[in-house]
Amino acid sequence: MFFPKLIRRSEEDYFNIRKKFYANYRDNYPKVKDDCKSRCVYCDITVKEYGGDNMQLDHFRPQEHFEHLETHPHNLYLSCPKCNVLKTSDWPCCKKTNDAPSFVGSIGYLDRFKHNADDYLRVEKDGTITHIAGPTNYMIMKMKLNRPSRTNIRRKRIIESQKTKLLIGINKLTEKLLQDSKSGKISMAQVPDRLENIRLLTTMAQSI
Repeated sequence: MFFPKLIRRSEEDYFNIRKKFYANYRDNYPKVKDDCKSRCVYCDITVKEYGGDNMQLDHFRPQEHFEHLETHPHNLYLSCPKCNVLKTSDWPCCKKTNDAPSFVGSIGYLDRFKHNADDYLRVEKDGTITHIAGPTNYMIMKMKLNRPSRTNIRRKRIIESQKTKLLIGINKLTEKLLQDSKSGKISMAQVPDRLENIRLLTTMAQSI
């Protein structure tokens, strides 16, 4: 439901017809969006939850420190505008090499294409992100990942998931009731009361 594992396509898949990277890195937006599963890699809001509008492409290793990576698609991550602005050009780790760790101890940023978010953070029932390991707290504070607009969206996603599961369970109860009445496991006189209970459960689920 939250922070799915991401897999990056090969560099060649990002090439233009001349088999080179696009001079304008924004031309790779559709492919980066797909690689990031249409979610901000930082706060996890989806494009649909954002209103369907395009998000932005964040240079994971900032252009200010890694100019040579400006058009490299593997350095482009989908980000909502707010997270992109809050991260800015911050890069507290090594700026000398491209393959240096993106965080050291509790400082820096998770590389969603290298790190499994579930190992570093947890989303609570109220939609807040809590720290498990690594730089999660640093990211929460720097990028305000628990700002109300995001916790509300994550909480709503949890509620919608629970509602869907409940409705699926109700449908199974209805099917079982029909099967039991046909097979004679329950009498026809018992069916109306059970159907009423199912109707009440359905009403409750739909009101969530």
